[in-house]
This record gives sequence, C-alpha cells and structure tokens, in this order.
Amino acid sequence: MKWKFPKFLIITLFVIFKTYGSHRILYVDQFYDILGNEQKENDLLEFTVQNGFDKIILYDLHKINKVYPLADERKNSILARFIFKAKINYGLKGVGGSGESAEFFINAIHAYNMSRINPIERFDTYNLEYEYWKKDANKNGGYYCENYLKKNGEACNRKTTFNFFVNSLKTMKALAKENSHKVTVEAYVGKYYKHEIEKISRYVDRLLVHVYVTDPRNGFNSANKRLEYLSDIKNMPKISIIYSSETMFMGGWLKFNSIKKGERIFIDSMQKTNKDLLRKINFTNFTYYNYNKLAKSIKYYNSINGGFEKFKKNENILAAN
Repeated sequence: MKWKFPKFLIITLFVIFKTYGSHRILYVDQFYDILGNEQKENDLLEFTVQNGFDKIILYDLHKINKVYPLADERKNSILARFIFKAKINYGLKGVGGSGESAEFFINAIHAYNMSRINPIERFDTYNLEYEYWKKDANKNGGYYCENYLKKNGEACNRKTTFNFFVNSLKTMKALAKENSHKVTVEAYVGKYYKHEIEKISRYVDRLLVHVYVTDPRNGFNSANKRLEYLSDIKNMPKISIIYSSETMFMGGWLKFNSIKKGERIFIDSMQKTNKDLLRKINFTNFTYYNYNKLAKSIKYYNSINGGFEKFKKNENILAAN
C-alpha cells in the first residue's frame, strides 16, 4: 500500500512556511574562485533559481578582502556588482556575509556595507561562523585558542570561547542597526547547551542549527534535544536546519534522492517523534552547506533522473517530493 503524506501535516506546514517563507538558504564556499568570473557567477545564480534558494551566504570573504579590500569603495565594486546582479537579475531576496569575529565584521563586512550607497549592493545579513563548541579548536594549539583567545589575553576553554562568540554577536547586532536598510543577524550553531542557546538567542534573528548526518532518517533524532532547548526561549528567533552535502555527510545520499525528500523526511520524523515541537519553535526553512558539493550531488541525481526538477516559486518545498 502506498504511503501518503498526512493532509493535516501538509496544512500545518503550509501555514508555518507560508508565513515565514519556505525557500532555501545556500552557503557558497570557494567564493574567491567565483567572484569576477562571469560564467561561474551565473552558474551559481542559475543553480539557486533552479533549486529553490532565495538567499545565499558568502564564505571566504577574508580571502576576497585580501584582493579586493571590502572597506574600500574604489576596490569593492566587483562584489557590489555581484550582489546587485544576484538580487535584480536572479531575484534573490538576500545575500549574507559570513565571518568568525566581531573584528572582521567591523573592518570588512560592515565597512563594505557602509561604503556602498545603494542598499541593493549591500549585505542583508551578518552571519557568524565560529564553532565555539569544538574542543580541539579551543584548547592550547587550537585554531580559536591561538588566533583569538590568547590574543585577547583569555584562557582557552569553552567558557571563554563561548563569551567570545556572544560578544561578537552583540557587536554584530549593534552594527546591523547602523544600516539604513534592514540587516539581520544570524549564527550557525552546533552542539550547544540550554543556557548557551538562551543567551545566543537574544542577539540573533535566525539560528542555523546543524544536522550533520549521512541519512536524513537520522536527522531529527540528532537534533531533537537541541531543538527542545529552543522551545522555552522567550524571544524566539527564526530557525533553519542545516544539511551538509559534504561527502562525509549527506553528499552520497543526495546523489540518489531529491533535496525535497530529505526535507520531508525530517519534518515527518519531527511530527511522529515530537509533534508539539513544530508549533513551539519558529522553524522556517532548510539551509545547505555547501554550494560546490551540493551542485555535484544534484548534477549526478539529475543525470540519472532525466534532468533537474525545477522549483516552483510558490511551492511548499516540504509537502511534496
């Protein structure tokens, strides 16, 4: 007997995702190899249109900044042209800039925004990428310990690295308010504690919660407890679930299954396991890390399924496969 997606769940999801927007978010890696190459830029933006992404987050801006200083309006026009094209020619609703410290936002990402008169050329989101929960990165000799904590005279442990993370968000929130157009603040989070996420949520408009699994059937189980922590938060931010298309995670699965199917499986698992959670948290959409790996998986999937399945603009991405 063929299993059918429950009608009541479709209605529930439609209301939730119609309210907040159900399109996907895409992390763009290796952007330094894309920017300025018209064909690669267009390939990226065509990919977003074809696969239901209406927002992108740009990685590798520290590398871009070395070649095209983001604070210098005389040299950052190459990025301004790309962002303008993404929004005007391809209809993206937002372009985010990712960084790992308040200093980089002050000196590069926010400085770039302040240098551009036209708001269409600016970033719409400040996205913090700092994995404070990773033990190896925060101990002596670790990346965060050596590059941030010790330089600020701090000990290297979870408490100090978490404080660094939160202080960066505070600064980013203040910077966002200096823009003449709306700029939101986002944070990527992984293995957090309840007291940590309560504090983080005060300073963000959206949380990107990683669900790094090889099969989406295991996705909700890996996220259930962490999402439960969010259900009691007073100032509830929007919540997006991150799937990784890296080879060690869902890259292989996505070669043989559609991204819609992976999303449907997560929502179905949530409904079966913890049906009250969907109404308790402000779950808005899915985010994918990263562009280059995902593009390869989808290219293979399309090759064995007769071409790409175009995403319909007003379609509820979670209600169908």
